[in-house]
Order: sequence, then structure tokens, then C-alpha cells
Amino acid sequence: MVRPLEKGQKVVSAHLGGPLIGFAGTTIPIPFTTVHYAQGLSNKTSVFGSVHTTAMLFGVFQTDIGACQQVYYNDSLRLGFSVNPVLNLAFDKWEKKFKCWPQLDVNAYWEIKPKKSFVYVGIENWFELANKKAHDVKQTNHWIVAPQLGYTYVRKKWNYGFETKYIAPNLKNLPNAVEYRGIGGKGALGVYLSFTRKF
Repeated sequence: MVRPLEKGQKVVSAHLGGPLIGFAGTTIPIPFTTVHYAQGLSNKTSVFGSVHTTAMLFGVFQTDIGACQQVYYNDSLRLGFSVNPVLNLAFDKWEKKFKCWPQLDVNAYWEIKPKKSFVYVGIENWFELANKKAHDVKQTNHWIVAPQLGYTYVRKKWNYGFETKYIAPNLKNLPNAVEYRGIGGKGALGVYLSFTRKF
């Protein structure tokens, strides 16, 4: 979430997309899917939770639970700033392992008249708490950033969103299990679509 909902408003969203990878001689986004629910506690604060449906297909229950808090809004400019404190939780039923990644996003959004569609920019900050990566390799990257740019088209009952993101632009993307598409051999570009039903 980038902009808080109105007080009492509820939404259900479906999200599709992920980092770009090389696959079968072309470039595609990893088709991650997520179902998301959010509710406005006030006009400045919303809470949300999600289920990562693609991960579930592979035996991992993953969710992110958090809030979207407006910290500033200018009526004349229709410009707002928000922060999102989030906990990302995952449990692997096969290996019986649990992981938690705190996250803090900072966003700016500009509303477009008359339907309050909006464009936004922001930066996602993931924090890795573990000291070891897979195969008992030492973890050297405890802060993973991802600048993002998006647009949300707002209608009466539905919102449609598009977002592009540059995940870990400061980290080399090779060697890796998949061939991530980044810039200059670093990070991974990602594209995401969202479909939101408002109640």
C-alpha cells in the first residue's frame, strides 16, 4: 500500500508479477501471485495482510502484515507522504523452518483529478536478520533496498495498478540459481500488476 484508505473502507486485491529473469531465450517476470486484504482504521492509517499464493503451492506459507501511515499531505498540491512498517513471515512445511524479515517502506504520491488516481515513487527496505544464508554461507547483506515507481488508476469500485521496481541495485546478481535481469550485472528489475476491489 502507498496511500491509506478512507476510514472504514475495505479492499481485496490480487497481485501478479516479480523480478525479471532469463527464461527459454527471453525475458519474463517471475509469475508470483499474492492475495491482499486491507482496511482503513482512519483516513490516515490503514492495516493490511496478505497470503503469497504462489509460495503456498511449493509448501511455504508466507504473509506480510503491516500498516500504511500517512505522515504528510498537502491539499493544494495533492501530494502525500507515507510510511509502511511491515513484518514478512514465512514457514516452510517441508523443512519446518520459520523466517521473519522486517520491512519499512517510504513513499511519495501525487493524486490526479478527478478520480484521485495517483502516481508514486518510493523505496522499499528489507532487513535480513539471519547471520547465515542457504548452505550455511555467511550472510553479508542485512539491508536490501528496492526503489519503486508506480501508477494506480482509480475507479468507483475497482483500482488497477502497475509498478516497476529495481530490487537490490547495489548487489551483484551473478552467480545465482536464476538469471536475474538487472542493470550492469546488479540487482533485478521487476514488474507488477494489481487489481483491487473496494467495499
